[in-house]
Amino acid sequence: MEPTFDNRTIERIPISRAVPGMELARDIYSRNDQMVLGRGSVLDAQKISKIMFYSVETITVYRMDEENEKTLTEKLKESVEFREFSQRYDKTVNYFKDTVNGVISENREIDGEELLGEIEYIIDHTGNNSRIFNMLHCIRDYDEMTYVHSVNVSLICNCFAKWLEMSEEEKQIITLGGLLHDIGKICIPRNILLKPDTLTAEEYEVIKTHTTKGYEILKEKKVDDRIRMIALQHHERADRTGYPYGKSGDEIEPFAMIVAIADVYDAMTSDRVYRPRICPFDVVQILEDGNDKYNANFLIPLLEQITEVYINHTVKLSNDAVGKIVMINRNELAKPVIQVKNDFVDLAKLRKLKIKEIL
Repeated sequence: MEPTFDNRTIERIPISRAVPGMELARDIYSRNDQMVLGRGSVLDAQKISKIMFYSVETITVYRMDEENEKTLTEKLKESVEFREFSQRYDKTVNYFKDTVNGVISENREIDGEELLGEIEYIIDHTGNNSRIFNMLHCIRDYDEMTYVHSVNVSLICNCFAKWLEMSEEEKQIITLGGLLHDIGKICIPRNILLKPDTLTAEEYEVIKTHTTKGYEILKEKKVDDRIRMIALQHHERADRTGYPYGKSGDEIEPFAMIVAIADVYDAMTSDRVYRPRICPFDVVQILEDGNDKYNANFLIPLLEQITEVYINHTVKLSNDAVGKIVMINRNELAKPVIQVKNDFVDLAKLRKLKIKEIL
């Protein structure tokens, strides 16, 4: 960033970060020296699309006043990039829904390549893992349903696979496994699945059968056996408190344990009919506190990567102060360092404070 003659600060940004309301600090030219937009132009969705049409990769803008500066989430929701992501996301959710309905009602085969292609198309056009998590954070406004959750878990599993440095084959298997992990829920009555009140003991037993029902569906399909085990075991826990069989850590398929972490993270950070979404840092705290339920070789590095995603995000603390996450505490991932104006608040030291909301 650099100052200008009128004391405003300018910065050069990739076009993917452009949002309506930004003012150009320099003229934009195409590759054949044709002027696209002049300095002083205030960006809107149409102007951003025009810049992208000419394949301009970076632009120089006046930095927005800090007091009026929007949060990263607000900027992202208003960006062309997010609108394009949403369109691809909707298409994939609808395709997955049609596929599952065909599998259940017409006993069709599962086309793993086609399903993976849909997920990989989203990933290829979105960018790195951090970008995918940021997009999913914005997509939380969507109505919760099994198909949306499954697409989310699949995308998260793909990020996990990269963070854990899995092979290409393993990455594809766990991505597809994440997409199909809840296929058994299609067989659960909707009045139980979408019940806003506390489930009765009998209803909970019905819900739990989605794991065995999912395995039975996939047992007859041409999918890798690890994908079948993901459907069966993604609610098993290393301390034997899970279901359907109360397996211990060594008895649980490792891919199922990784999908379990993605499943819990997405479910808790999404709105449900029976409760509002939970702050991602509260979910990290819950997972840290219950680390004996998961394989620590997977859980700890994955939580470290998830918390890194939220550096520079604006947050509201439990005392209603607003600041930015500037550093992660490795020993207590749910308690990062927050910059509030000119002060640095270390949540690991101020035990009564916590992050209430990511803005």
